[in-house]
Amino acid sequence: MKRGIRIELSQKDSDVLRLMQKNDDRAFELLYKRYWGPLLNFAGHFIHDADSCEEMVQQLFVQLHARRSALRIRSSVSSYLYAALRNRIFNYLRNKAVYQKHVLHATSTKSMTQNDVEQLINLKQLQREISDSLSRMPAKYKEVYLLRDENRLTVKRISEIVKRPADTVEKQIRKATELLRKDLRPTN
Repeated sequence: MKRGIRIELSQKDSDVLRLMQKNDDRAFELLYKRYWGPLLNFAGHFIHDADSCEEMVQQLFVQLHARRSALRIRSSVSSYLYAALRNRIFNYLRNKAVYQKHVLHATSTKSMTQNDVEQLINLKQLQREISDSLSRMPAKYKEVYLLRDENRLTVKRISEIVKRPADTVEKQIRKATELLRKDLRPTN
């Protein structure tokens, strides 16, 4: 500290700022002690995490100290500090919202992927059960059912292919469907 300069708590912020700009560490310490608590309290109204609040206020003072000689404050020191902290709070809350959005997206994508895998396993199981049921079914039922199900043919076209009356083909498809439902019905 320079000789003859005495820093007191009652000094105006502008005087303290002038001394701080001249690299007077005690002036910075006075400003720090004067505003640490109120700024921390201010941040706590918006951010409900004490560690984040402390880190944010600490970073503000670190930046203030690092830029002290080039610092030009046109308003009061108090207004400057609160405005700077407010901007940091807004940035923190915006970044937190973006982070949470990405986390939510990632977890929903993961669960969709997990559901897709589960659905694929269930589909493969169902296909095996259908195949087993069809293998136990009488050949005439199986034949008309597969022509209808896999080839998407009409009853009329199937009757032409298998050379059976349309009403017989319709009954056989109905019977094949009943047998499948019976075999695939969940057992409790």
